Amino acid sequence: MNNKYEIVFIDIDGTLVNDEKIVPEENIEIIRKLKENGIEVVLASGRPYHSIEKYSKQVGAVPYIIGSNGGIVANFVDDKKIFSTSIKKERAIEILKLIKKNNIYCTITISGNLIVEDEQYSITRENRNELVLVTSLEEYLETNDGSVIKFSLIDEGKDKLNEMRKEIIDKFNIEVTEIDEFMIQKKYRKAENNYKLPYIMDIMPEGISKAKAIYELCKYWGIELSKTVVFGDGLNDIEMFNVGGYKVAMGNAADKIKKLADVITKTNNEAGVAYELNKIFEIL
Repeated sequence: MNNKYEIVFIDIDGTLVNDEKIVPEENIEIIRKLKENGIEVVLASGRPYHSIEKYSKQVGAVPYIIGSNGGIVANFVDDKKIFSTSIKKERAIEILKLIKKNNIYCTITISGNLIVEDEQYSITRENRNELVLVTSLEEYLETNDGSVIKFSLIDEGKDKLNEMRKEIIDKFNIEVTEIDEFMIQKKYRKAENNYKLPYIMDIMPEGISKAKAIYELCKYWGIELSKTVVFGDGLNDIEMFNVGGYKVAMGNAADKIKKLADVITKTNNEAGVAYELNKIFEIL
């Protein structure tokens, strides 16, 4: 077995899972074998950490996770936060008012949960166990003391989100991800939009990214960044690819990710994670 690398970071949507949000059995098998052989595997996602838990348990990658695009690093088994940050309540309320003014659908990650006013864009109880449905996001923010980790804005108009992104960057000292496609199953897409994917961007505290989270977790463990492997497909993985020791882009990845990668593997629908991990670690 190749022992050059000590830890593997894997994105979830578009990477670990296929387009139907199912983890291929090949991915489960090899991740469990890596863990048995002392190689740490950490899921690193834009999802809230309560949403990541089920996948981490399923593939045997427990207990550490990176959630909310790096907003939190935690050992969810021991309920221990290694690193976390949040947007101050007053600032969060200002941001929400601006989002509402522009009539853009949004979700708010508070602690490990996803707070929404209505179920759209696959943000449904059917497939998001961390979902908390409220009557008013404004009222919830004002009355709840939980940590606001990020906002996610989703819309079918890329130009509309671009304008919103510029406005937020101009007005607030805060991190905003590049606009990317929001990976949802076809059954949740609108027929009148020809079943095209909507777009998404995240608003997070300044300086937060998956790269920051990887740095913090590697420092906690005493692992050199050069001994990390990262898998990703989306634009929220760019920073992760800038620090990873060995970068693997999925066959379905955005062009910007592919350009940063050391190798391009098979797609998420072809169990590309398992295919490349087997080549890297020579374990099966």
